[in-house]
Amino acid sequence: MTTLGSVKQYVVDLVEEIGTLPSIAARVVALTSEPDCDLRELSKVILSDSVLTTRFLALANSAAVSRGNEIRDLRGALVRLGLRRVRNVALCMGMHDLMPSNEEGGSIDRLAFWEHTLATASCARELARLRGRPASDDAYLVGILHGIGLAALDQKAKEKLAQALQLARCCHSKLCDAELEVFDFHHGKLAALMLERWHLPAVFVEAIEFYPESHQPGDRSAEADSLIRVLREAITVVRAMGVGDNGDADTVEALGDLGELLGLSESALEELADGVDGDVRDMSQLLEIELDGQHLFTDALARSRGAMARMGLEGFAASLEHDRLEQELVTARSIQQRLLPRSVPRWPGYEIAALNLPSRRVSGDYYDFLTLPADRTGLVIADVSDKGMPASLLASNLQATLRALATAHEGPGAILQAANAALFESTDPERFATLFMAVLDPGQNTLRYASAGHDPPLLLHKEGEAEWLPPAGTSLGMVPTMEYPERVVSLACGDILVMYTDGITEASDPAGQEFSRRGLEAVVLPNSTATAEQILTAIVAAVRQHTGVAGDESGGSPSLPDDTATSDDLTLIVLRRTA
Repeated sequence: MTTLGSVKQYVVDLVEEIGTLPSIAARVVALTSEPDCDLRELSKVILSDSVLTTRFLALANSAAVSRGNEIRDLRGALVRLGLRRVRNVALCMGMHDLMPSNEEGGSIDRLAFWEHTLATASCARELARLRGRPASDDAYLVGILHGIGLAALDQKAKEKLAQALQLARCCHSKLCDAELEVFDFHHGKLAALMLERWHLPAVFVEAIEFYPESHQPGDRSAEADSLIRVLREAITVVRAMGVGDNGDADTVEALGDLGELLGLSESALEELADGVDGDVRDMSQLLEIELDGQHLFTDALARSRGAMARMGLEGFAASLEHDRLEQELVTARSIQQRLLPRSVPRWPGYEIAALNLPSRRVSGDYYDFLTLPADRTGLVIADVSDKGMPASLLASNLQATLRALATAHEGPGAILQAANAALFESTDPERFATLFMAVLDPGQNTLRYASAGHDPPLLLHKEGEAEWLPPAGTSLGMVPTMEYPERVVSLACGDILVMYTDGITEASDPAGQEFSRRGLEAVVLPNSTATAEQILTAIVAAVRQHTGVAGDESGGSPSLPDDTATSDDLTLIVLRRTA
């Protein structure tokens, strides 16, 4: 571990000159590093800085985090993000305030430096998540901090850094080797002293200090070794992608070799690219950094495929078609997400939470809240046959049809009957949809519903008794003259209604065992006093654990998980009577 006595006085003087983090950022980092962090005190500190408050709210409501559910209060935003992410964002903002991207640097392009830094941090977190490692947000933190020593040298020792950069380029070597020649230390040593002064945990100081050096596994702590490995992999990926600049001039890995080098499949690389692009876009907007591209990694992958395909006309044509379809899927996903409700209904004495996670880029599931006559609201959840683009198109068509019919019909049964006739006339025989629709009367505390072949929602009564609401009609689009009878159930204080699609109950573990209704009931029952949002989060976490898919490690309060590939779309609505 670095100590002040082991480094030349020149480095010590540099650290003193650079100073510490801005006070607000430093206080946030200190609070979130405590295992018993006081959320009220943390909120109070952040609220003292209006810019920081706005940034945290914006991040919590970004597409990558919010799932369309808007949060307007800071405390809710902090709960959604989790303490580790709050820590990382505060540290990133404080670091950017010390070394802004729009400031003229000496030898490095500040904008390219920040582009590389944000991409490396996001890539490190995605790699850790894909590998099932628990400390994915810690990997993000070392990605953000790994180049801080380089930025400090560019700010305080521009001429000598220019010599080191020139030496690295001439010799096609690693920058740290050139720095040792010029400074007699490398930027990792300087960064470690800075992090010690900022009172960051020792494992991060150790990882940042030694990641540029060659060393054998076991020379450092196991946790630091793990962080160093994922950081080096992330830097390799980012350099191969050609994103930003970290000053190194040694050999760059070929983009086409990344999958084999990292042991990742093509689909995993695509998932990695999507995750990095979304996070870099969100963070660059928060820091007001103007990046040239919105899809840095996905564009690089597309260029790589194009280069490989040019080896043959047939491969070239296939690559172009694949890229075109990829872009169409991205566009369709964006459109489909905008069609989902931006907020949930609010009734006195009730809570509601909803979520849609697609198995592919687009989903055949959807949920909606319909505006009905007499100021009533219909809760809808649907599952269209098949997956991907065909299912998403039919789901969007069905959603538009129901919204139009809702203004002309009174009850859920009549709406489903009209929707069934319309769907039967406009689709092929093999296309159909299951759908459950309910209308809540908060004054009478009753729920009137009709179901078109949909999986029975779970109604868990406050006494712990589980009631399943069975369908009373066939799927939409199968029989042209089908009627859908309505039923009414009463909701007592503490009752919970869970509407879901079969991606929940039919999710299978590696042995083929389904999650099942019993599994759903087993999650909801012990969470019967939790909020609707917490129940929803617990269900998704349990499904992921059952299937062996790792979720996001927030390190703090529960938050909605990141998109993860599943065998089927996952859609949920949770309604809970609270009074």
